[in-house]
Amino acid sequence: MHNNQLITASFEKFAPNEPVRFASEACLIVRRPGSRCSVCREVCPAAALTGTEWSINIEPDRCVGCGLCAAECPTGALQVDGCSPLADNLAGDSILLECRRVAPADRDPDAIVVSCLGGLTAVDILDAVAADSKRDVTLIDHGWCEQCAVAQCAAPWRSALDESRSLLNSVEPSLGDRLTVETRFLSNDLAQPIVASLRPDKQVGRRDFLRRFTGLAAKPASREESRRIVFGRGYVTPHKRQRMLESMGALASAYERPFPRTLMPSVKVADGCDLKGICAAVCPTGALRVERTNDRLELHFEAMKCTACGLCERNCANKALSLWPEGDGAVVRSEVIVSSRPTAVCPGCGDSFPQTAGDPFCPSCTKSMAVMQELSAMRLRPAVHADPMPARAGEEG
Repeated sequence: MHNNQLITASFEKFAPNEPVRFASEACLIVRRPGSRCSVCREVCPAAALTGTEWSINIEPDRCVGCGLCAAECPTGALQVDGCSPLADNLAGDSILLECRRVAPADRDPDAIVVSCLGGLTAVDILDAVAADSKRDVTLIDHGWCEQCAVAQCAAPWRSALDESRSLLNSVEPSLGDRLTVETRFLSNDLAQPIVASLRPDKQVGRRDFLRRFTGLAAKPASREESRRIVFGRGYVTPHKRQRMLESMGALASAYERPFPRTLMPSVKVADGCDLKGICAAVCPTGALRVERTNDRLELHFEAMKCTACGLCERNCANKALSLWPEGDGAVVRSEVIVSSRPTAVCPGCGDSFPQTAGDPFCPSCTKSMAVMQELSAMRLRPAVHADPMPARAGEEG
C-alpha cells in the first residue's frame, strides 16, 4: 500500500456526520499536553473546534467543511472531506481547482471542485504534482474570497502555494512555475451560500446561517455535549512531513534529481552539552533521543522525523545545541549520534553520569558539597559585633 494511503487509513471521523477526520497520533494537543498548539481552533471560521490543553472537540453541526483547520495544522493531524485535489480521469493539460461555492453552471467542466481553495495544504498540492508531473496545477480565482465569511482574505491559498513552489523549485528550478492562479472574475451575487454549498447535507435556515457567521452563535451549555478525544502523552507522528518527503522523493526520482538537501534538518552540539536530555524530552516527534549504554551516554538524531520546530534549541539550558532547519548540506536518512560522552559512577550518590574534566562526582553531588563547604565556612567565621551605642548626655554608662 502506498505510504500516503497508510497515513490516510489512520484517520477517523470525529463523528459519523462530520467531514473532519482526525489522527490522534499526529496531534500536538493530545500527544503533548501543554504544547499550547491552537492554530486549528483559531483559524476555524465557525468555531467548530474546541477543547482543552489535552483534548480536542468538535461541536456538532457547526463545521462547514472548509478545510482551513487541516491547511494550518503543522503536523497534518486533520483531514477534511472534499478538500483533496486528487481525482481520476483528468482532462486537459492542467489540473484545475475550483471552489464549491461556484454554481455548477459557472464552473469549468474540467475542474476538480474543492470545498475552499484556502483548505488546500502544501502537501495536497505536492501530491497532485507528483501524481501527474506533466500537468500544471491551476487554481481558479473568482475574486470573491475577501468577502467570503470563510476565507476572509483575498488569497487564502497563498501560503500553501508559496511553500509548494519553494519545495518544487528545490527539485527542478522551473517546476514551481507549474503552479498558477487564473483569475476569472464573477459577481459576488453568483456565489452559492456557504452552508448550502459546503455542507449540502445540513439543512439550515437563514437565521442559523447568520448567527453562525456573525459571531452570535451560542456556545454549548456543557462540554459533554461535544465529541471529545483525549489520549495520553507520547511522540507525535508528523504525517504532514511524511507525506511531503514521499512526494518530494517521487518528484526527485521522476526528474532524476538528487533529494533536496534543504529538507533534512540537522543539529549541532557543542562541548558544553551535559547530556541531561532536556532537548530530547521536549522533542515532540522523537527525532532527538538519549541512549544509555554500559559506559556511555549518547544523543541520537533522526532528520526524517524532525519538523524543525526549534523546541530543542530554545530549551537547551547550556545553549550547546543549535538547530539548522535547512540542514548542513548532507542527506542522512538514518539515525546519527550527535553527542557522546563516557559515563562514570558517582561515589557520592551511586548514579551514573557523563563525566567531564575528570571530576569523580556528579554535578549534583559537586554542587551539594560546595554548598556544605560554604555553610561550614560561615559557621567557623568569627562573629563581628557592632560598637555599643554611646550613652546619652545625663545618663550613666
